Amino acid sequence: MQKRPKPKDRAFISDEPVRNACLDGKEGFIIKVRLTSYRALPLSCIEDISLSVDGRSISKDDMTFILNGERHALSDLAKLSHVWWWILDYAELFVASVGGLASGNHEIEGMLVTVEPYITAGRFSFFNSSKKQLAVAEVVS
Repeated sequence: MQKRPKPKDRAFISDEPVRNACLDGKEGFIIKVRLTSYRALPLSCIEDISLSVDGRSISKDDMTFILNGERHALSDLAKLSHVWWWILDYAELFVASVGGLASGNHEIEGMLVTVEPYITAGRFSFFNSSKKQLAVAEVVS
């Protein structure tokens, strides 16, 4: 019997380990995320992104959305109708946090709220929640 390939996980939060990082001189950590839509969307269709780590809500002001190396404040996404997020591309959420995350496993929970412009029967918001236990990647020297 031929083995079927495992389907791609379409959850907002990827299974990739969390990485401690520094961005523009700020310590923090990075979580990889995916678009949950069935088609590519411009960033202006992202209505909201929320995140909590180990039950603690993260302020939107402490998050930076990174797509294809370009950094965007969450408050700027509504203006970015010319920047497209393709369904096979990962984005990253940088969370400013002094010292990053401690090693070990952490409960990461997130919500991506999108508007699908392809649906013509009105404006509908789609809420896509995701919850994962992720480890912090060990730094290899």
